[in-house]
Amino acid sequence: MNDKSVVSAENFSGIVNLGKSKRLAGMRVVAQKVEKKKAINKVTLSTVEQARLLIDQTIKEIKQAYPEGKRNSLLNLRYASEQKIAKMAIGEVFKLLKLEDKKFKKVLVEGYKK
Repeated sequence: MNDKSVVSAENFSGIVNLGKSKRLAGMRVVAQKVEKKKAINKVTLSTVEQARLLIDQTIKEIKQAYPEGKRNSLLNLRYASEQKIAKMAIGEVFKLLKLEDKKFKKVLVEGYKK
């Protein structure tokens, strides 16, 4: 019953060297591409968040310029309600509020939503 021999992974011919496997190399390349895309999306999200902050700040400045009792109604008449602005694409809001910034050019072209 104790006739079992111990075999290490180095002596087993069924294991493929990881550096020589074409399939594993292909999988490794795909995994690296996915990681790069995730890194790019993180940068884009921060840019989108910055654009949203600029939009919110501009809306506050516009509302402060109006008389206190008419702020919301004048904003609705001239531009749109804040709920509609929040649902719009960032590019549309930049055009509506006449905002221009070179830093957000990529965001405006791609038309990300909130």
